[in-house]
Amino acid sequence: MLFRSRNAVVSWGSNNIGELGDGTFTSRSLYGAVSGLGSGIVQIAAGSSFGLALRSDGTVWAWGSNGAGQLGNGTVTSAQTTPVQVTGLSGVVAVAAGTDQSLALRSDGTVWAWGGDRYGQLGDGANSSAQPTPVQVTGLTGVTQIAAGGLFSLALRSDGTVWAWGYNAVGELGNGTTADSNVPVQVTGLARVTAIAAGEGDSAMAIRRDPIRRDPIRRYPQTGVTSVWTWGSNDAGELGDGTLTSHLVPEKVTGIGASGIAGIAVGNGFELALGADGSVWAWGADSFGQLGIGPQFTRFTRPVQAIAAGSGIVQLAAGVNHALALKSNGTVLAWGKNSYGELGLGNTDPAGGPVQVPGLGGASQVTAGWEFTLALYVPPSVFE
Repeated sequence: MLFRSRNAVVSWGSNNIGELGDGTFTSRSLYGAVSGLGSGIVQIAAGSSFGLALRSDGTVWAWGSNGAGQLGNGTVTSAQTTPVQVTGLSGVVAVAAGTDQSLALRSDGTVWAWGGDRYGQLGDGANSSAQPTPVQVTGLTGVTQIAAGGLFSLALRSDGTVWAWGYNAVGELGNGTTADSNVPVQVTGLARVTAIAAGEGDSAMAIRRDPIRRDPIRRYPQTGVTSVWTWGSNDAGELGDGTLTSHLVPEKVTGIGASGIAGIAVGNGFELALGADGSVWAWGADSFGQLGIGPQFTRFTRPVQAIAAGSGIVQLAAGVNHALALKSNGTVLAWGKNSYGELGLGNTDPAGGPVQVPGLGGASQVTAGWEFTLALYVPPSVFE
């Protein structure tokens, strides 16, 4: 297969609802191009069974499942196997995708949403089964990051606070209640947050910049450190606090043996953290090897080290039961469940530890849906 344009989006894994965006419903275990996007893609996001791509001109494109209008083109259909443009959006700088809702962050700091809204996950104050065009999330300004969970959504504001809306049965909104909210509510007790993450399950994560400490003897400031905070469901130990008890407000994860945290990712019942030293730490369910330490068929309620320091990893991504890591040299590692080829290894065998995706170099971003994977590929020129 020839790729003749820069910034191509490639995909692999399940394609039952057109989530690979290649014009077919055929799943595959090796990567291939998403059709018709052309050049200039700057960011990608994977929902349960659909994908989003942000172009450098600020427009958003979508493909895959559309039963709740999550493709944002004004229709509600079973599937769209090639990308369509999201209606009425411009000036977008980031996108995020959840189970059936899509989010976009505009350059003016506002958030827009479309798709499923049964539990208020669009944040516009109105619940509906399907919203096929973008609506503005109520009352949010100054937003710098967005994330989409299973049936809830998150936003990080420039003041370091986190806001959430949607489903809240086990504390996904982090505000101390279990009441759903169709407008944003502030996550309790979090400040100085630098990154947020949510996945296809019912838990969420944040990286917090901890207060700068002063040496009581020498009386000079010490460098602040970063920490990981989690909240929501904890059935599989995915909150990393040593228990199986869900949290209605954020709590700090302890036991990550890295001096700083550079990235986080949330799967379905498991979570990952990237140390500033390149180490990868994981906790939660491990039935399919999704923690990267071999399938243990048990739960880890505290962080375990999956990859040693010095790995060169710069980004993590997590699907329902598989995980990925992007290295600084543009190669991609994958591990976990592989029933539909979502690891991109040319087979459907699970991998209990990181395996390099064959033939894929020059990647600049990876993202994972339920059982498929997307990568943003930046080829040097033309490759076969």
